[in-house]
Formats: sequence, structure tokens, C-alpha cells
Amino acid sequence: MKETVRQPKQPWLVAVAVVVIAGAFFYLMGTSRYPEPGPNIQYDIQAFEDLDKIDTPFEERGAVEPGVEDLQALAVGPDKWYVAGKDTVVVYSDDDRELARYSVPGTPNCLAAAADGTLYVGLPRKVHVFDANGNPQAEWTDFTSRSYITSIAATDTDVYVADAGKRVVLRFDRQGKLLTRIGEKDPSRDIPGLEVPSPYLDLAVNADGELWVTNPGKLGLERYREDGSIVTSWYRPSMNLDGFPGCCNPTHIAFAPSGKLITGEKGLVRLKMYEVTSGEFEGLVKGSRDFPRQPSIRDLAVDSRERILVLDHPGESVRVFALKETGHGLDASQST
Repeated sequence: MKETVRQPKQPWLVAVAVVVIAGAFFYLMGTSRYPEPGPNIQYDIQAFEDLDKIDTPFEERGAVEPGVEDLQALAVGPDKWYVAGKDTVVVYSDDDRELARYSVPGTPNCLAAAADGTLYVGLPRKVHVFDANGNPQAEWTDFTSRSYITSIAATDTDVYVADAGKRVVLRFDRQGKLLTRIGEKDPSRDIPGLEVPSPYLDLAVNADGELWVTNPGKLGLERYREDGSIVTSWYRPSMNLDGFPGCCNPTHIAFAPSGKLITGEKGLVRLKMYEVTSGEFEGLVKGSRDFPRQPSIRDLAVDSRERILVLDHPGESVRVFALKETGHGLDASQST
């Protein structure tokens, strides 16, 4: 026979006792004379923060303020670039003149511009398609309540959509037909699976048409074929300047026309450059001294002049960085 729960006859005495015990505990904690933890268990990252407080070959070349709330996404097309925020996409020429503004239904997380000017606008659980003049063309809804779209890239034939919520990259044709699921764990194909501890999953296609995807939980990148098979990968878990620290970095990647890979990080906010095939670190672009507020970077892109465009969330602006020697480009051998 199950015993009934016993209730105290004088519950107010229990309440008084709890208050007295709690008060004594916090008093003793506040007056204790225990020494500070030894150096071997103190969490001090100051030395690592100082690694990126150095001069670099890059300088800031100004900023563009679109005057749009809640800026979230950047994209680059042929001789144009795009920025999106609340209900709006703004189109700029490559010399930063505003060309147009399009209304969009909500605040996009990401953008992609195809070579023909078609614009793909990613919201958390759908993709809107606009033509080169900003006219709505289609709405893709092949997503679920668990989806959280964070990145899009478009080629002449395909559109790749990163779904951080479901830890997968979806390959569509240009009409919105789902073709391939990429990045899901599959030991038989030597695919480790995308680890996405926070809502950061980025992808980019380089000038050679190669798809690169961040694996933020493993602190590196992976290259995939169209059929979802993996080609290669590299990971750089490290607090040092040539690696990626924290739980989930890099948060953003972008390719320059020359093929240089630019990465952005959170935590210790940094922009860096890598040779993408080998993962060789090629230098710091800008470090936390230039991005003192957290989180500072919401998106990044590299335009047709090889300037690095960074969406600075606290400033609600697009900051422009380029090599000091050239005023543009990522190769110091280029001339102005």
C-alpha cells in the first residue's frame, strides 16, 4: 500500500528554518577567507586577446550607412552589392552608389545574387526569389519548424541553402526543386556531420565553382561535391592567431574573385585570410581592436574590386576594408 505524503503540522516553522539556513550560508560565503584559484585553473584569455592587437596591411576605407533597421545580410553580384535589413534590400554599385531599394516580407538572414541578377532572400524558414528589377518571382517553403536558414549561395545552375536548425546544406536547382542534402553524418561516405552548436552555419562557392561549408563545431571547413560527397576538410581548433577559438567558428566566410578566403569570427572578433585548399593561414585582416563590441560581425562579403565588406551590427553600417598599398584587392602586387 502506497504511503500518503506527510504534511508538516506547522508549515511556518519550516519556512523560517529555510530562511535562517539560507541567510547563514550566504553570510559565510561572503566572509570566507579562501584564497583565489591558482594560476593553473584561472580562465584568463588576455594573452590571446593581445595577439590580434597588431598593425596589418589592411585599413578601413569608410562605411556605408543604408538607413535600414536591423541589418543582417550582405551579398555581392557582378558589379553590384546588396545589403538587407528589416523589410528592405538595398542595391549598390561597386563604387557604393545606391541603385535601388526592394521591399521584402520580413528581415532576411542571408542573401545571394546570381550572375543574371536573380536575388535569393533567405528568411528563417523560407526563401523568396526576386528578379533583377526586384520583382517577386517565387517563394520556396520546403523547410520545417526546426529550420533556421543562415546562408545562401547561387551558381548558374544551383542554389545552396544552409539550414543551421537542421544541420544540413540543401542543394536546389534554380527553380526551387530540392536535389541533394549535404553535410549529414554518414560514416560509410566518410562524412563527419555538421556540428552547429549555435545559429551559425555558413557556405560559399569560389570562382572555380567549389562549395565550401563551415563546420563550426569542429572549428573548420569542408568541401563538398554536388552529389553531397566530401572532397576534403581542414580544422584549426586553437586560441592562437592561425586557428579558430571557442565553441563555433568561423561564423562567416567569403571568397574574393582572386580565390582568397576571408573568415570572420565571434568571441575574439577577427577577420583573417586563408589559402582554402590547404587551410594555410595567410594573415590577419583586422582584429578585436577594430571590433570592440560583441557581437560585431553579422555578415561579410568581398566585392568585385576585392574590397572586404563587413556588416557591423552595432553601427548598423557596412564597413569597407582594403589593402593600404592598393586601396583595393587582396594581393599587394596589384596596382591601383
